[in-house]
Amino acid sequence: MFILKSLAIQSISKPFLEQKNVMKMNFHKNISNPKLENINNIHSTEKLWKKMLGGKKKSLSGKKLSFRPRNNNKKNAVIINIKTEELRLRLNFLNQKSKIKILRYNSIVHASVESYLRMSKYIGKIISLSDFYFPMFEEKLENYRLPKELKYLAIIESNLNPVATSKAGARGIWQFMPETGKIYNLNINNIYDERNDPIKSTEAACRYLKFLYKKIGNWELVLAAYNAGPGVVDKILQRNHNRKNFWELWEYFPKETQNYIPKFIAINYVMNYYKEHNISIYHSSPYRYKYTETVLIPIKEKISLKFFAYSLNLSYQDLILMNPQYLVDLIPPGNKLRFPKNKISILKKNFSFFFLIKNYKN
Repeated sequence: MFILKSLAIQSISKPFLEQKNVMKMNFHKNISNPKLENINNIHSTEKLWKKMLGGKKKSLSGKKLSFRPRNNNKKNAVIINIKTEELRLRLNFLNQKSKIKILRYNSIVHASVESYLRMSKYIGKIISLSDFYFPMFEEKLENYRLPKELKYLAIIESNLNPVATSKAGARGIWQFMPETGKIYNLNINNIYDERNDPIKSTEAACRYLKFLYKKIGNWELVLAAYNAGPGVVDKILQRNHNRKNFWELWEYFPKETQNYIPKFIAINYVMNYYKEHNISIYHSSPYRYKYTETVLIPIKEKISLKFFAYSLNLSYQDLILMNPQYLVDLIPPGNKLRFPKNKISILKKNFSFFFLIKNYKN
């Protein structure tokens, strides 16, 4: 750290050419153990999500959570129950606007809705996180001509955690297994895991959902296939004379998949009607910048994330949150780095030899 501070002070007083040579030399020399950096980068990001979501992944089958408002005014208390007819009408309204047309009422869906309503504090935090991710999700879904409400799948899959890891080995916001990730060009090596890259994994999810819909042609069964795998859905359809109705086939699916479609419908409802249930938004998001306030720029030279963040007067935590795909601190040329647009002027002044600044994109 002393060396890095000394370099930063020297760079202010030295001519640009000398500054360039000093910075290049030290990026190559003063690097920590890559394995140690791997652990630090992953653990730093995971700790943020444990803190954000209370350290536990929420489950509809788990303990029921309640929310206590700061004041005792009953008007502001979270409404955790909803009458059948009211929920039916609201779901019907959402379904009319929807392109997938699966947001229908039944008693299983009703139970899922009320389970989410009992997790009101969790929902408030998810809404806060969605401010960063949903604009990007919607942009990608629109590019692939897919229904925008599919963005809610990411909540069920990962709680919008870009480094979420399942017991089975799925990773990222869209929870790709290594094999499926490779099919959709999500590469994994000792430098990065692109399943953790929100942009690339969203592109992959769009392509995968597009493939599943072309293959199956029914959105309920597409979601079931996304959860259980297309092979499971194929077998169930073959045994039931290709009858494509999820609710008629409900009992044949694994328990997790039986709950998956009801959870998807429920999260659609809650994310659209949380205000009617007095759910408060949790404003303490780990993201200080919106997706639209960041840029992605190619790297020409090896660069240390820690040193780069320090030199830009940018929090290292903010930098790794914007680049969760990287497993190590030293990033080789040929990769890309996302950071705030308001740092472009500093980048042009002091770091132009590390980045292809003219060709950046969102």
